[in-house]
Amino acid sequence: MKFTFSVLTILAVLGLVSCDKFKVTTTKDGDRLQIHEEGKSGKVGKDGDIISFDLIIKTATDSVIKDSYKEGQAFIVPIQKGAFKGSFENALYHIGEGDSTTVLVNADSLFKLMGQPLSPGIAKGSDLKFIVKMHKVQTRAEFEKEAADKKSLEPKTVADYAAKSMKNALKTAEGIYYTENSVGTGATPVDGQTVVVEYVGKFMDGKIFDQSNGQPFEVPLGQSKVIPGWELALKTMKKGGKSTFIIPSALAYGEQGGGPIAPNTPLVFDITLTDIKK
Repeated sequence: MKFTFSVLTILAVLGLVSCDKFKVTTTKDGDRLQIHEEGKSGKVGKDGDIISFDLIIKTATDSVIKDSYKEGQAFIVPIQKGAFKGSFENALYHIGEGDSTTVLVNADSLFKLMGQPLSPGIAKGSDLKFIVKMHKVQTRAEFEKEAADKKSLEPKTVADYAAKSMKNALKTAEGIYYTENSVGTGATPVDGQTVVVEYVGKFMDGKIFDQSNGQPFEVPLGQSKVIPGWELALKTMKKGGKSTFIIPSALAYGEQGGGPIAPNTPLVFDITLTDIKK
C-alpha cells in the first residue's frame, strides 16, 4: 500500500478546543507542544512507522481550517520528517499513542515553504494550532498484518451481518448480499441505460458516510462511473424498487479505501430506483 502525506496537502483543502491555558513545551528539535492528555502506552513513532490520528487545525484566533472529525476521516500515514524546524511533521515524533496534543506551527514558515502569501485571517507572525489525537502507532509489519487479518475475516463479517440484519437476504455470484424491501414493477436496467436513484451509504455500524438527501442521482450503467458493486447491485433491481445491499470491499474501495472509507471496508447501501432512462 502506498502512502503520501504532507501538511501542505492538509492546508490545500482549506480546523478542537481552546488550548491557551496549557503550558508550551519546546523540544530540543524546536517543536512546540501543548499536552492535554497523555496516553497509557507511551509508544511514539519512529521512521517507517504508520500512525493514525484525528486532527483539527485552527488559526491563532481559533477559526477552524480543517476538522477530520467532521469529515469522518482520520489520517493514516507514515511518519516522516518535515521540511523545516518546528514543522508539524517533526512534532509527530513526540506525540505518543493515546496522547491529545496541540502543535504550534509558525504560519510564516509554513506559507513560505508553500510559496504562497498568508491566507486571509492568518496574521503575520502568528501560530497555527494543529490539535492531534493520536490513535495508533504501528510498525509497518503490524499495520500490514492488521489489514490482512481484516481482509481475511471480511467474508464471515459480511455473512454474519446479513444473517443478523437483513431478512431473507439473497446473495449474488459476486458476493453481494441484498434484500428487496419493496420489489419494483418496472423494467430491470441494463448497460447503456441511465438509472435515477436515491440512496444512503452506511458502514456496518450504521454510521452514514454519504447520501443523496432526496436529490436524484443519475448513474450511466456500463461506463464505470460508480464502484463495481453499484453496477452489479442496480442490475438486480426493477424500476420503483427499494433494496438494501452489502457490497464487499473488493467491489467497493478495496485495499486503498477512499475519503472516509478505510481500506478493506464493506459498505451498506439503501437504494431506491426511481427511473430508467434510455
